[in-house]
Amino acid sequence: MKAMKRKNVVSGVTTGALGFALIGLAACSQGDSTTATPTQGGSATLQGPIAFVKNSGVGSQNTLSVVGTDTQGNLKLISTMGSAGEFENNALGDMQVSNGGWVFMNLTAGGKVATIDPLSGATPIHEDNLLTRTRPVHIYRDPTDGEVIWSMNDGDATNGNDSGCAVGGSVTVLHNSHLGSGGNPPKVAGTTCTLAAGHGVTAFSRPTATDATIPKYAVITNEHGGQMAFLENSSKTSPTYRQIVARLDLCTDAGQSSLTPAGPACDNESAKALTVPFTENGSGPHGIRWSISTGKIYSFQEAYKEFVEVDPKLVVLGPGHNQAAITRKLSLAGTPYTSYGITPDGRFLFLRGVDLTTDAQHTIGKLGVVDLSASGPLSITNLSDLVDVVPSTFKFTPDGQRMYLLASNTDTGNDAQKTAQKKDRLFVFNPSTFPAAPRSVAEISLSPATTHNFDVLVQGSGQASAVLVSNGGAGVTGSVTLINANNQIQGNSLVVGVNPGAIMFYYEGIATANNQVTS
Repeated sequence: MKAMKRKNVVSGVTTGALGFALIGLAACSQGDSTTATPTQGGSATLQGPIAFVKNSGVGSQNTLSVVGTDTQGNLKLISTMGSAGEFENNALGDMQVSNGGWVFMNLTAGGKVATIDPLSGATPIHEDNLLTRTRPVHIYRDPTDGEVIWSMNDGDATNGNDSGCAVGGSVTVLHNSHLGSGGNPPKVAGTTCTLAAGHGVTAFSRPTATDATIPKYAVITNEHGGQMAFLENSSKTSPTYRQIVARLDLCTDAGQSSLTPAGPACDNESAKALTVPFTENGSGPHGIRWSISTGKIYSFQEAYKEFVEVDPKLVVLGPGHNQAAITRKLSLAGTPYTSYGITPDGRFLFLRGVDLTTDAQHTIGKLGVVDLSASGPLSITNLSDLVDVVPSTFKFTPDGQRMYLLASNTDTGNDAQKTAQKKDRLFVFNPSTFPAAPRSVAEISLSPATTHNFDVLVQGSGQASAVLVSNGGAGVTGSVTLINANNQIQGNSLVVGVNPGAIMFYYEGIATANNQVTS
């Protein structure tokens, strides 16, 4: 059933279950209800938080489990989406929720984005699979307009080119109105070719409370092309909306020389028009963040092992490569750090990696921060080590009081290091002490599994309420486990689907309240 046929259903729904002490996941009845008028406290529509769990198998095993709790706070399966072919047997990619209440999920191999209405029925309703472009991977909610979704199309797996572009990847913009009275279903607003190939990631520059002059850009890097593109994002009515208005060539001669084998020297791109691709380089950008504290963009050139800080206010529109917009750099060469994120307040880059050389008997998990607010050159402050731990996925709560970090379950190092390596662990820290070492809150032993993933239920003004952890393995039916974020006590586990992985919590208003964890 299409959303246009039920768009008047949801008006007035409330999430009264959010006050549950542990986790207010909805205790919904089975089956859709798209015609009943919801009343406060009724069961015809969503009444509290739920969690979407991505299962990754073969064909019809690619499903999305919808998980809630019963009246005793125990996990229960509300529904399973995808087993009837809703997702066309595609593997499920990134998930995101819009301010309008919709859920979006990339169907990477199919070149589509699935749209889900989680509010209008007793169980979430699959709406449509919207055609985007080749291999959509990452998906973002636009912080300048939360009803706009940006989906990165990485292009062909071999050459990184989108079939709909002359060269390079692309980005597809989707838009929806709110669910409820007067709402409209999601639609594709358009696709922009980025003129650079390979895996794409995005950050969004925008004005802050202290600087209203920062321009609104969607800033995209592509891994093969080695380019940063600035797309106009000031207004959907702008004649250049979604168009590339400036570019930055991330190539440096020093970076090319650092490659093994060394890459060719950079050429001068300053005279190239915005419609002409830059020459590909070996910088390998893979990771980009915008800081609400400094108002600047931070891009990690993985192959060069280098960060660049880019000031969107110094970007010159039109042809050229905008080297003057780079205000600071930081080399990670010679350090163990390989991945990073940013704290919710935008002040710190958080780094993680592993040291396999200092101690032949033990892996040493390395954590560090970069204080972006400090004047002068960027520098790393090393934090306390995690012995016998390989740091993996991490997430921050919006209030800045919790950071959750998984230990990797992948064997790492030599035989002795593998033997000593801690697995099936979730570490809880209070990162409000940065740049000093974060305060340890808990080390939680998880159910044995090949892999884990997790999401944190955030409520109120950004506090953690509960954690849901997936326990997966290729080809194996797995489970999810509920953890009380107040006392770290684990509740029951629930069998979901084949190889459960990524999880996303949802409740009405979660996006508008900015109550999602970030990395």
